[in-house]
Amino acid sequence: PGTIVCMPTGGASGIVPAAVYRIGERLGKSETEQENALLVAGLIGAFYYPTHYTGAIGCQAEIGSACSMAAAALAELHGMELDQIEYAAEVAMEHHLGLTCDPVRGLVQIPCIERNAVAAMRAINALSLANFLTYTRKISFDVVVNTMYETGRDLFSKYRETGEGGLAKYYTGKK
Repeated sequence: PGTIVCMPTGGASGIVPAAVYRIGERLGKSETEQENALLVAGLIGAFYYPTHYTGAIGCQAEIGSACSMAAAALAELHGMELDQIEYAAEVAMEHHLGLTCDPVRGLVQIPCIERNAVAAMRAINALSLANFLTYTRKISFDVVVNTMYETGRDLFSKYRETGEGGLAKYYTGKK
């Protein structure tokens, strides 16, 4: 109580709690069950830690890893098997590969806040895919984590947390 945790980062901190709280409440899960789901999210996050969470390798590392963590937590809330939890985490990251980090004016308000909402919905979609496709998949969680890191290293520097490329470059403040 009274402790704020940015999971995994400040810019992506809305994804895991939004998904876990919303689905946990909808499913009638207890606080303990929701806490256990957060532990699963943290475990998935630990696999991303060596590759870095920051926008220094693109927003894929922040938003993508948070989406992956949320998808795994949701799979835990639904009582899925370990293979399904892993697949939910994998597919959630897979569909964030290459996402640039382009904060407008160096702030996380644009585009990060919207990316948090979209990623929370993607975590729910990853959960659905894991429910039906786990045993037909071709990509492993390990492969997607390594791919994220390599992709991030290959991104042009202006698309990595600098505010010099992408939306940050073209945002004018006008609609």
